[in-house]
Amino acid sequence: MITMFRTIYSMILFIAGVLHFTHEKLFRSIVPKFLPFRRLIVLVSGAMELAFSVLLWVQKCQKLTGKLLALFMIVVFPANIYMAAKNRTYINGKKIHPVFLWLRLPLQIPLILGALYVTGHSKEDVVKPKKPLG
Repeated sequence: MITMFRTIYSMILFIAGVLHFTHEKLFRSIVPKFLPFRRLIVLVSGAMELAFSVLLWVQKCQKLTGKLLALFMIVVFPANIYMAAKNRTYINGKKIHPVFLWLRLPLQIPLILGALYVTGHSKEDVVKPKKPLG
């Protein structure tokens, strides 16, 4: 079951990563204008998604990959909020209805938790905090 979920997650990341390069202008439109180097941000985030799609399968670094991917999903979440708030997304020249953009936001939670799950983190790793040092 975990292999099936890892395959699906990896495919989603791969497709999203490729789209960052083939539809760079679309992705640039959801990066807040106050940020510098918006094109570079899009290309780097796309490259990271491509890298994660492969690293999910590298046994030696799976746990680290899961943590970094979960962090990545948290870091890009503000862009999703910006996209919904500004209604910035178009597909084939047609604006996406804002309801769909807002409904997409809760999907980030399973993407964050899924990053940990498909890389072998147990439920306890995710929901139970570690004891503090000392």
